[in-house]
Amino acid sequence: MGGNCQVSSTLYNAVLSIPTLKVIERSEHGKEVGYVPKGKDAAVSYGSLDFKFKNDNNYKIKLNLTTDDKNITATIFKIEN
Repeated sequence: MGGNCQVSSTLYNAVLSIPTLKVIERSEHGKEVGYVPKGKDAAVSYGSLDFKFKNDNNYKIKLNLTTDDKNITATIFKIEN
């Protein structure tokens, strides 16, 4: 059970797996969530909480997020120029 926060948390963990991407803004939930380990969540709420990251590399990236009935997968690809 998730929603927008499950998507942002999944993307947050994908961003953490790439050392050259920099997290700019991220907030934890007030309580534990069941879809990621404690401290690995990224709460979002329209108008107040957001998840933002920055690509300081000299190349573009592509985000690919897929879902099925129970899971979300986020993959970040380097785009070759």
